Amino acid sequence: MADVPRTRRLLPRPMVGKSRRHHATSTRKPAFPPQCPRHTRIWPFHWAKHCKIAPCRQFRVNNQRPRLFFPSTLDRLLHAQKITAALLTAILTTTALAPSAQALRPGDKYVALGDSYASTGTITRPAPGSTPACVRDRDNYPHRLAELLNLQLDDATCAWAFTYQYDNPQHHALPLTAPSPQKQHLTPDTKIVTISLGGNDAGLAALFASCAPHVQIPGLPECAPLAEPVTDGSIYNPDFTGRNLKQRLIDIANDVKRRAPAAQIFFTGYYTAATPEHTCPESGFLSLSDRRYIESFLTKVNYTLKQAALESHTTYINPPNDDEGWCKPPHQRNSNFHGIPEGNLIAHPTALGQQHMAQEIARNVR
Repeated sequence: MADVPRTRRLLPRPMVGKSRRHHATSTRKPAFPPQCPRHTRIWPFHWAKHCKIAPCRQFRVNNQRPRLFFPSTLDRLLHAQKITAALLTAILTTTALAPSAQALRPGDKYVALGDSYASTGTITRPAPGSTPACVRDRDNYPHRLAELLNLQLDDATCAWAFTYQYDNPQHHALPLTAPSPQKQHLTPDTKIVTISLGGNDAGLAALFASCAPHVQIPGLPECAPLAEPVTDGSIYNPDFTGRNLKQRLIDIANDVKRRAPAAQIFFTGYYTAATPEHTCPESGFLSLSDRRYIESFLTKVNYTLKQAALESHTTYINPPNDDEGWCKPPHQRNSNFHGIPEGNLIAHPTALGQQHMAQEIARNVR
């Protein structure tokens, strides 16, 4: 091999049936393997058997270091560009064709979903056609909002409602309280939906049963140690369907979007009640620890509602709370415990509080 030129020794094995010299000096290009992309067919190259997998390798000529090419990688980049362009086109087309929330006009349909924090106002002013057990009043925030924006109201709110009443009729606290699920009020022409649900799911009944006696009776053991494990479990633990409160609220919002694709959707929070910093006849003999627990409970419920709105791409309405809570003077407060002299349901928003909530929602309507 000593007499063989250096450049010839570095060439690949000659083709069968041809001399080493003929192979080295031949200028005829071999047939390009069909597996190799066109942009890699550059002479002189040697292609592996499977060009999509192995790289194409250049001949060693004059003992130069061979350059490696990976056509499969380049192919993937080009293919990814095509896929990206196709996806962007599909997204833009879908966005253009999909129904979206539109600006409200007078006479548009408004559906109110919710529990007693939405249904009640002044209990001596019941809404026509509502069942007594729903405690649906003419000065609740759905009615106030419909008046503010000149909307056609379909009020499905009902006292004692849980998130389950979105899908099912309500037969508590009395049979046939609400004979149809709240979702049946939604139609494709609905333009605004408010959702005030979650408080009963979170354990308001347990809180009230444990802590309400402490307002009237001095010297009782604190209610927080008994009620807090129940309410925390009700907020964060999964129910018999395997969903916690936040997930149930998200599912409601998503179903509302399906039934009313052009609607603006709002979750509303719950008003502050007793506060640690203030004592008054409304908070009675509640201890500092119990007042802190009640405030913490409502904060957790409102945070859950806010997160559900965020994850479902809807709007959360933070209630216009007073720092004093129940302890603000009568006819100036948004909620109270005893229900007098404003005439509201016990431990619920007053008519003024419902008006303030309607105004807060109206400020966020597009």
